[in-house]
Amino acid sequence: MSTTLIDGLKERISTSISMYESVGLVLPGTNYTDLVQALFGCIKEHPQDAWIYITVTRPFESFVKMFGDLSRYPNVTFIDCISRASGIARNDEQCIYVESPTMLENVTMELNSIFAKIPEGSSKYVVLDSISTLMIYNEPSLVTEFFYQLLNKTRAEGIHTISLTVEEGETDKYINKLIYLNDKIIKVRDTFI
Repeated sequence: MSTTLIDGLKERISTSISMYESVGLVLPGTNYTDLVQALFGCIKEHPQDAWIYITVTRPFESFVKMFGDLSRYPNVTFIDCISRASGIARNDEQCIYVESPTMLENVTMELNSIFAKIPEGSSKYVVLDSISTLMIYNEPSLVTEFFYQLLNKTRAEGIHTISLTVEEGETDKYINKLIYLNDKIIKVRDTFI
């Protein structure tokens, strides 16, 4: 379902990610679903590009429920960090399941494996959903190291990144420091449009 908020978000994300290598999105939890719909609008509009969606916030199954048949989005591969930790085990061609959100090294290895299979010349994007959720499962120093490595690798290889941070009350100082490592920050508010 498209709304003015979703269309506005999609336009801002598309414009920003075409101009900058890394974009940080800061949003209240109430706008999370709208943001995900806007991101998938961007993915759908660029079927020739390769997208990797690292999900720590929601299991892959919730994306299937939200969007139906994900084979309509053949250009996106998911890395699900929470389903196995929750005891959910299933196989899907579009999703790689990591044992736990604490296994940041495995996430990096899976990213490298996926990127190695993408043909040269394809535009590549990584969505990290979300830094704030990673902080719940890991020590701040580990998330900081992971995020620095992710940004350095993607920048060196010309891969665009979109990192999400769900803002709940007072922003954590570590999260605030990390999100501002991005080239562009988009702050989403309830009165965004």
